[in-house]
Amino acid sequence: MMRTLRFYMAVVLLAGSPLAVASGATPNDYVRLEVRPAPALMRPGASGVIEFHFFPADGIHVNADPPVQFSLDSAVTVIISGKPVMTTDPATGYLSTGVPVKQEISLPRSSNARQVTVKGTVTYFYCSDSEGWCNRQKERVEFTITLKP
Repeated sequence: MMRTLRFYMAVVLLAGSPLAVASGATPNDYVRLEVRPAPALMRPGASGVIEFHFFPADGIHVNADPPVQFSLDSAVTVIISGKPVMTTDPATGYLSTGVPVKQEISLPRSSNARQVTVKGTVTYFYCSDSEGWCNRQKERVEFTITLKP
């Protein structure tokens, strides 16, 4: 009986700790991500770019390998073209955070809404330079593109 009680107490304590939180379920304290559509005003049938701006904390880097990935929710009326274009820092081999990661997109010609809300997920890996640990981050993103006639 006492063993069972200790086990349940350990489970209850762990459930309230950060160890029980799934990756990507909480904001990332190590890397801030900003997503910007360019241009924010597009015509139906036109193409544009989504820019992912990464701002890592001091002592943190974002990996270029495995590459940054962007996936759309299935109900979105935006088409992804190719893979994200990334710039690698030649000195370190890591992602160059001074240059945004760019994902080409297009809008179908049949788009007739005034605004399109784009929802998706950005997946990337980041590491500590001094401590040697790495984590995968899945971050939900949402932004709006205004359609012009």
